[in-house]
Amino acid sequence: MSCEFSANTTIVRNLQYSLFDDSYSLKLNCMQTYLRPDPGGALIPWLYALFLLLFHLPACIIRAVRWESAQYLALGLAVLGIALTIQSYDGTSLKAEMVLVWMPLTLILDVGAMLQMIVLIVEKHGFRNLIQAFCKAISELGRKSSSVPSSAPVVQIDLDPPTDPEANESAKGRYVTVSTIGEVEAIPQARHNDVLRHAVVALFAFVFLLIMVVLQIIGLVFAVKGKHGPDKKVKWCSPAFRDFAVAVVVPGTCDIYPVSGSSSNGIGCIELSARQQADWLTGTIVCLSASVIFQLMDVILLRCAHGRKFRGVKMQRPWLTMFGGVLILVILIVFGIFTAGRLPPGISNMVWVFRKSDKETHGSVCWGSLNSPGLRGMIIGWTDGLFDSWGSVYHGSILN
Repeated sequence: MSCEFSANTTIVRNLQYSLFDDSYSLKLNCMQTYLRPDPGGALIPWLYALFLLLFHLPACIIRAVRWESAQYLALGLAVLGIALTIQSYDGTSLKAEMVLVWMPLTLILDVGAMLQMIVLIVEKHGFRNLIQAFCKAISELGRKSSSVPSSAPVVQIDLDPPTDPEANESAKGRYVTVSTIGEVEAIPQARHNDVLRHAVVALFAFVFLLIMVVLQIIGLVFAVKGKHGPDKKVKWCSPAFRDFAVAVVVPGTCDIYPVSGSSSNGIGCIELSARQQADWLTGTIVCLSASVIFQLMDVILLRCAHGRKFRGVKMQRPWLTMFGGVLILVILIVFGIFTAGRLPPGISNMVWVFRKSDKETHGSVCWGSLNSPGLRGMIIGWTDGLFDSWGSVYHGSILN
């Protein structure tokens, strides 16, 4: 061991190095295994962020070209974003050390989509017409649709008109009676249905918009609180830290980390400085503040750029939120890949693991090799933090 500990050096609690000195000379090896974040300490797995990008990017393209074709897709993605954000807030209780799970950075895409639908629908049909269509639909709810009245005016169409006017009497069988009521009302009814459909879409978009803006404000407030709070610690866990492991020593720095239990059964954990979480708290404050500004600027763009084009591209689109949201997803993917392939600051891939059971007089020391968490470790850490509030539904329960 590169660290020269004296015999009376305290390793952990009341255990001194002299209890492990004999075992150190044996040069025992521990298992080679991974080190992963404890639930709530992992950034969204890059694969999940990639899926979100693959859903949102085509939606943004469709919204830019033919916005009406992407209305239901945008509403569905907004529901997904709201559900994930609310669940992350509930699962982590908005703790600063779990900011990697609950930071609502990707909501900017859905907010922009809702703004676009609301502004363009109101502009197309008019606010008063939307309200009238909605009120009319509510008033007619439950009424039976009326049938065509018997006194409706009719038009006779001759399928094979005779050339001789005197043959009219014998040609009655060739006439078809057609009611004109349905045709007269078809165009207004179709117009009413279109306005009503857009009114319902705009209503849902407005409700979702309010919810997401509130979620963004809540996230910003708690990010500011967490940033100005005391220094945080996060747990990193490994199967190498079980079997009576009491401490981990990092060669070179000689830092000693006591081993504690994990919220995930079966492995032990050490507490490291939450440097990554502190950086992402700052990033969350900056990104959410910029998101609010971009959203306000997109409202102005949608209201003032009617009919304007730039090099053939329609300017009346929420370009800032679309580009900003896609950029955030790309950043999350890049950082997700980077984080999954590296160990956290403060730990090395080779460590000394100190073990001692209560029944043994002396302890043992082994040389352990730690791998990066990889995609699997990030999925476990992020998903466990997201659904931790589900309790036994997610973690399982003991059957009698």
